[in-house]
Amino acid sequence: MMTLRWQPLVATTVAAILLPLAIAPAAMARPGSPSSSSVEREARSAFRDLAKAQYEGMRAKSMSGVDASLLSLGDRLLASAQQLQQSGNYFQAKETAKAATRIYEAARNLGEARTGQADLSRSYFDAPFQVSRELTRTEAEMAYFRGGNPTVRDLFSRAQQLAQPASLTAPAPTTANVASLATNRAAVQLLKASRHLMRAERGF
Repeated sequence: MMTLRWQPLVATTVAAILLPLAIAPAAMARPGSPSSSSVEREARSAFRDLAKAQYEGMRAKSMSGVDASLLSLGDRLLASAQQLQQSGNYFQAKETAKAATRIYEAARNLGEARTGQADLSRSYFDAPFQVSRELTRTEAEMAYFRGGNPTVRDLFSRAQQLAQPASLTAPAPTTANVASLATNRAAVQLLKASRHLMRAERGF
């Protein structure tokens, strides 16, 4: 059966992550200033994305066979996002945290590909058809914005290596090729992570 049986994270652990974020100051803007409400929204968004990245990191680390190099990169990006949040750079913090989340998901997907076990959802079945579009879009953004970030380029290169695009005329994927589905999903996640990093670097 192609179902990944991993134990849900205990409620106390999740609460330990979310509680500090919920009580953290919304923003450092002066009350009543024209930009205070927008800064507060940006701050809350950053807190939510940081919490999600932490959750996905623990989820990935609870599995066996996950990609250690991606876990390490996810940890570095999460630490960077936390520093950006603490310094008030909420947009960069949010986008960097989103990149970390995608990296952790990719690490988990590659673990699923190795074990042949995954809790398949629609995103897995879409991935072989989606990956070509994601490669084209990411390459275009890198060229247009002249992205020179080595992490972005490394993620793109790795996604290229992992991608196994499906033909539009090919039969629909089945659970029998879970490794291919999970590998393509990992490639999609890496490409999305690279675009989040480009947005963080650009500031928009």
